[in-house]
Amino acid sequence: MSNKLEKFIHDNREEFDSEEPRPQLWKNLSAELKRGKKDERVFHLSFLRWTAAAAIIVMVIGMFYYMNRKQSIDTVATKTDTEQPSDEFLKQVPPTYAKELYHFTQLIELKQNELKQIEKEQPELYRQFVKDIHKLDSSYQALRAALPANPDPETLLEAMIQNLRLQADLLNQQLTIIKEIKQSKKDSHEKNTRSL
Repeated sequence: MSNKLEKFIHDNREEFDSEEPRPQLWKNLSAELKRGKKDERVFHLSFLRWTAAAAIIVMVIGMFYYMNRKQSIDTVATKTDTEQPSDEFLKQVPPTYAKELYHFTQLIELKQNELKQIEKEQPELYRQFVKDIHKLDSSYQALRAALPANPDPETLLEAMIQNLRLQADLLNQQLTIIKEIKQSKKDSHEKNTRSL
């Protein structure tokens, strides 16, 4: 079959070659091709520019978030370490509650000072621990701020004391974790020195 087709094309070649496109058609095609390439190139350049701009914006937002987060953690650590109930506040609270509040805040301050000792050795763990304490402390501060306007101050004071107990328990757990980590390191170090 292909032989018949080839023979037909060969025999009628002059008839196939007789038709030519008009000259204006080639000019139009050439102009369209040039225009098409130019549009495509502009699209790629504008796409790259928008991509680069988006990347820069994301990077700036990321740096801003990171710097604010680090600053807030440092602020919380400083605030939590130094914060004590003021004498003014304790004078406004019934004496039985004032003693408990004072006792727990002193205990928490001591535990936080112990906790601060790992800041240089394990900064990530320290930041996480401070973050956990901050959550409880912010709840305590909210309760404390609501105390003067509350119609039932005893319930609120009990909630504040319960919050301080939770903070003390959390600090005890954190300190236990730190002791276990130190003991594990010590045991592995001793094991390595014995094997040598």
